[in-house]
Amino acid sequence: MSQSDLPTGLPEQEPADAAPAGSAPAPQSSDAPLSSDPGEREPVVEVTEREVTLERSVRVGRIVIGGIIAGAVVAMIACLFFPIEEGAEYTLGQVVGFMALIGAAIGACLGGVFALLLGLAVRRQRGTGIAIQSDVR
Repeated sequence: MSQSDLPTGLPEQEPADAAPAGSAPAPQSSDAPLSSDPGEREPVVEVTEREVTLERSVRVGRIVIGGIIAGAVVAMIACLFFPIEEGAEYTLGQVVGFMALIGAAIGACLGGVFALLLGLAVRRQRGTGIAIQSDVR
């Protein structure tokens, strides 16, 4: 018994060039369009114009993340200016990490307040425009 005779549990597949039984032979490919019936319908395009209100918005997430990063960096740099006493129970790395967490929290709060204020200032600037909707059937 050869490997090709072993059952695989998969249905037998016909060769790709064989046509299914009872079907018409596949048409030969040509450069002619698929259908050249004169009764074919043309697409109908419906165009609708509406006046819409345009309103700008602030990307709050980006501003808050920027505040987190800026607060952490400023706090880490600020803690490097204060000396650590000899024999202290903490190291410079611990102080820098702890201050980075505190600075990130403060930066997130300040970034959020800045984003809210910026959002209020930008929201005052509204405009109108014309939106064109095209439906093709």
